[in-house]
Amino acid sequence: MATINDIAKMAGVSVSTVSHVVNKTRYVSPEKVEKVEKAIRELDNPPNFVLKKKKMPSHRADGNYIFLLISDKKSNFQRRVEREIDEKLKNTGYTLVTIECGADTAGIESFLQVSLQDDSAKGVILFPDEKDILTHHVLKDVQIPVVILGREVNGYMADTVCTDTCDGAYKVVKHLIKKGHERIAFLGRSSERRPMRLEGYKKALEESEIPVDESYIYPHLQNDRDIFEALDKMLEKDSMPTGVFLANYAVVIPFLKYINAHNIICPSDISVVCFDFFEWAPLYTPALTTIEQDVALYAELAVNTLMKRIARQEYANMPAYKEVYQKHTLSMKLVIRDSTRGIGRGPFGERAASMEDLTIAEDEIQSIRQKKITAAISFHYAGKAWMELHQKGIRNVFDRLGISLIAITDAHFDPELQCRQLESLKLLEPDILIAIPSDNKRTSEAFMDIVKSKIKLVLITNVPEGLSPEDYVTCVSVNERSHGQNMGHGLGEYMYKHGMKNYGVVVHDADFYATNQRDGAAKQVLAEEYPNLHLCGEIRFENEGEIYRKTKELIKRYPEIEALYISWDGPAMEVIEALTELGRTDIVISTGDLDHAVAINMAKGGMIKVLSAQRPYEQGQAIALASVKSILNQKVPSFIGIEPISVTPENLLRSWKQVFKEEAGEELVQAFKENPNYVFEK
Repeated sequence: MATINDIAKMAGVSVSTVSHVVNKTRYVSPEKVEKVEKAIRELDNPPNFVLKKKKMPSHRADGNYIFLLISDKKSNFQRRVEREIDEKLKNTGYTLVTIECGADTAGIESFLQVSLQDDSAKGVILFPDEKDILTHHVLKDVQIPVVILGREVNGYMADTVCTDTCDGAYKVVKHLIKKGHERIAFLGRSSERRPMRLEGYKKALEESEIPVDESYIYPHLQNDRDIFEALDKMLEKDSMPTGVFLANYAVVIPFLKYINAHNIICPSDISVVCFDFFEWAPLYTPALTTIEQDVALYAELAVNTLMKRIARQEYANMPAYKEVYQKHTLSMKLVIRDSTRGIGRGPFGERAASMEDLTIAEDEIQSIRQKKITAAISFHYAGKAWMELHQKGIRNVFDRLGISLIAITDAHFDPELQCRQLESLKLLEPDILIAIPSDNKRTSEAFMDIVKSKIKLVLITNVPEGLSPEDYVTCVSVNERSHGQNMGHGLGEYMYKHGMKNYGVVVHDADFYATNQRDGAAKQVLAEEYPNLHLCGEIRFENEGEIYRKTKELIKRYPEIEALYISWDGPAMEVIEALTELGRTDIVISTGDLDHAVAINMAKGGMIKVLSAQRPYEQGQAIALASVKSILNQKVPSFIGIEPISVTPENLLRSWKQVFKEEAGEELVQAFKENPNYVFEK
């Protein structure tokens, strides 16, 4: 028995052409159809699939056809819509016939006109071609219903289904901006008459008061070479983009090839968002963030709209029905995966440097030891593991380098007290002063007095009002954006897995760029990546003393709350006390910073289910190393951010050791042993 390959060879065509002729699934030129049919007639034993097609009675005996006209056969989106339309037409009595028009629309114009005048042609769904030949010539006088996909066509009356690509691009750029990106590139192969994606891109930048830099915008890239040249130009700049919007599928693969060849790491060097979904996007490493069209809904609207027109015998360009044609505009969904990440930012918007930038050479160590350097620390409040670990990390480096730590003060979160302490520390004339302000405004004058002296000022987490990067060595903190994202992801995932929907947030209401950045990142993750969750209410606090009362008020107003995000561990313990008194220990909590109290709560199966832990010991080391480099008159980045770690009950004991540099105490271990819900870590 002959095979489909045999028929293809006899006819001098491809196997796919034979399949399309037999199954009538694509337009094939009359000459090729004749060749294929002639080859089949000459066979003594045609293949089974040909015999079945000849013998099988059609379940669509009326021979009704819906034509789908594809203008770009390489379009991933058009192919996906085709599959969905074909699925939607099953069991409707209509057969889908797809015709690839491509650039040679004029070449098949006469064929289409004849086919669409046939009584069996009941309707048309089409993606318009660039020159509008399909609508203004082929379909001009055809009296059947038409649904246009993608955009309206001027001068042609028909229902349209399209996507709000302007808003889609706007969502992409806003997402990147909220993650700390400002240098965002636009790469596309756009043939849009009105460049909606580019409009959305620019709108997001302008609303965020970020200047539109034309050197980052390449909307008309026609081939791989164009893409590579554009990337070469951007990399020549002193400030290459940290984020990129790939506005067409055609630029995705060339872009990924380029960054791989040039050792540009996604997302640590550059965050990437791609337009539309494609099957391998979640499988790539890292999985690609996409802004996606709802193809299933897109196809459903197209088919349903067409069926209504067929039932009413209303055809396109019919003057009597001028007012009834509809435009359906669908929104796009941002699907966040691993190819985008937040950029830790300092108080003046500077990108966070890493601890690896603070190495000290052996000869420099000897030089420091000979200088007999002294240092002092001014904490906003002490007694917490966070401060103790900072101090331990600082001492580790200072002891090794022979630097004397001559004073450590605790302001008990009292700005006036800290101002007096700073005055006293200044009189000691240390070479280095390490400090975290208890209030950026009320301690500003005292810190300005330090700046006017010869003391090297190194700041932890926040910068007092009135100071600029020239006034201090550096500011060292956790990467606050990562910190907030860890907490947001942890809470979102827990709620998703446990079927929860309603949450609240407890955020710091102070002009601290650090906690503002942290809280903003957490709220962004919950809103963007878990859109099915509902934010009920928000507590804003200036000091921990007001949290207990505000928590009770929040829960009485929104008793449906099932989970809470809380800025850090101190406020979290206040919230837990209030919730316990209300009998609402069913509410789950995500918070920041690992300390004994929150660890015990987590180990016992309490309300705290997720933590993001800073690494204060490493932050202390970075502070000390930055201080030393300043003494050596070496350049130090104005902001240094240390990456946090995510903590759950499953990795709590390991995380404790990683953060505290020692094994967990017996009380914490025993809490795990007594909790039947968790497997004890050995």
